[in-house]
Amino acid sequence: MTDRVDLLLRLLLTELGEPRRGKDLAEEAHLSRAHAARAFRRRFGESPAAFRRRLRLERAAWALRRTSQSVTDTALDAGFDSLEGFTRAFARAFGVSPSLYRRSGLRSHLLPAANGIHFQPTGQAMPTEVRMDILSHLLAFDEAFVRQAITQARGLPEATLDQPLGETQPLSFDSPDRTLRDLLDKLIFNKEVWLGAVRGLPLPAEPRDRSLDALEGRMNAAFPAFAQLAREVQQEAKWQQTFVDALCEPAEVFPYGGMLAHVLTVDAHRRHVLSSWLWLLGVRLEADPMHFGMQPEGNPLGPRSGTGVGL
Repeated sequence: MTDRVDLLLRLLLTELGEPRRGKDLAEEAHLSRAHAARAFRRRFGESPAAFRRRLRLERAAWALRRTSQSVTDTALDAGFDSLEGFTRAFARAFGVSPSLYRRSGLRSHLLPAANGIHFQPTGQAMPTEVRMDILSHLLAFDEAFVRQAITQARGLPEATLDQPLGETQPLSFDSPDRTLRDLLDKLIFNKEVWLGAVRGLPLPAEPRDRSLDALEGRMNAAFPAFAQLAREVQQEAKWQQTFVDALCEPAEVFPYGGMLAHVLTVDAHRRHVLSSWLWLLGVRLEADPMHFGMQPEGNPLGPRSGTGVGL
């Protein structure tokens, strides 16, 4: 059975731009369609159709950022019959339209996947990791959570976003009377400020634009750039190396690993506070990354145990 599922995997990875019927692929792997779907999902956490659709969208995202071909041609190369269908599928997966994705400077073409198999620039989809990469997992979850939080916030009254929460503030460097807008802003600004410290990038002009549109735009720039910084630290084993943070007065020296741990820890706290208050407003956002990526066809962040309601 393992050999047949491996064969099905190889078949799914071939000719991503060509239409391939699930029934035909299953037969080539010497499996019934129903048996193929169950076995593949059990092993890889996605149905064959969802797996192939994700890889096609990842390939399209890669092409949008690295080629000059039109969005229409990208859609056709990705195997979509129409630009409209491609645009809807792309926006559901990446949170923005293909055109905005191309303009906004997002670097990563990868979508959340618990199995670690992604489209590669060589044109093949191959495993990118043998075991779960906890750093990438947490950063991808953080981005997915904040993106969904901004989307949900658009359905709330502006006054609600700016109402003081009145909760205990354990972080000495944060204001004591936070609002939902403050939390969204800080979840983004925390990446912006450390990118500024390490890369020398400019910070948003003060006072920062904290409208929901501006928050989304800032996020689209900061989150992929911060994830790239984290990958460099990981790949180059720079955990104990230090850098000078010239934004501090006076300047301070920090280790890269400590900085990443700080961002992940502080932002996890902010996510839980934000989630708790949104739940009181009837907006269900799961702040626990436990099941992130395990439900690719439904809710990618998964429900809270026993609630049946997730992000």
